[in-house]
Amino acid sequence: MRIKIFAEPLTEAILDLYEAEDNQYIIAVDHACLTLKDKKIPIDLAIGDFDSVTKDERKDIEAYAEETELYKAKKDYTDTYLAVTRALYIEHDEIVLYGGIGKRLDHTLANLDLLLLGNISIQTDDALIYTLDPGQYTLENGFDFISFFAVEDVKNLSLSGFKYPLTYFNLDRFDPLCVSNEGEGSITFDSGCLLVIHQNEKSTQ
Repeated sequence: MRIKIFAEPLTEAILDLYEAEDNQYIIAVDHACLTLKDKKIPIDLAIGDFDSVTKDERKDIEAYAEETELYKAKKDYTDTYLAVTRALYIEHDEIVLYGGIGKRLDHTLANLDLLLLGNISIQTDDALIYTLDPGQYTLENGFDFISFFAVEDVKNLSLSGFKYPLTYFNLDRFDPLCVSNEGEGSITFDSGCLLVIHQNEKSTQ
């Protein structure tokens, strides 16, 4: 089963990525519940402290969603973290987080950390983000750029077929060497954890 989590900021382009499937479970986080309700996208679980909606809107969410989990506003973890950890308790093959990348850099970094919890990816209108464990992969890339960052020190990283190849390179944390590569190809590494970011060039017009 594919679990789909929706978190603000959500744009029309992000919502256009959603396709209904027979074997899916949808979790909406806080204000994203209203967005999904307006778009008539079903919600299996609404979760959060709902401090970004009015009391009447929260009642509408509770009536629309199959299940609601309400948390206090003063808590240790973000609403999106609670949604992802809740999803991990549900039998699944994959978790996809739609949205969650916006102007709040602190929330963006917190959401990127969530990728380390399981088979989780983040999708926005112009990016696809996920992590890889050691091994060999063939990566397709329909985006303008593809970047690689070491979440944990990566040993013997090789990139083949991309615009900028690499052979048996030890990529340390915070080393920006592999930013803004292009194309697609194969990748191998022996140890560590790699963050992969597919990204389109945003228009400045």
